[in-house]
Amino acid sequence: MAYIRVRSLFRRLVVLAIAVAAFLPLASCGKECDSCENDSDCEAEGLVCVKFSNGSKRCGSGVGATTCRVP
Repeated sequence: MAYIRVRSLFRRLVVLAIAVAAFLPLASCGKECDSCENDSDCEAEGLVCVKFSNGSKRCGSGVGATTCRVP
């Protein structure tokens, strides 16, 4: 009987972990990699409008390399 309770609890924890992992990107506060025209378009603190090697302008830290995966 205790085995069934443990298994049920484990299953619920796995489902909860998957749900949290699925919704985490939607709830993130950062605006890094968003398109921009100037620094005021970047809402998150410390981000500036940076021109990337492909010619696009996106919000980034402006320090070191920033990699954005965008469609």
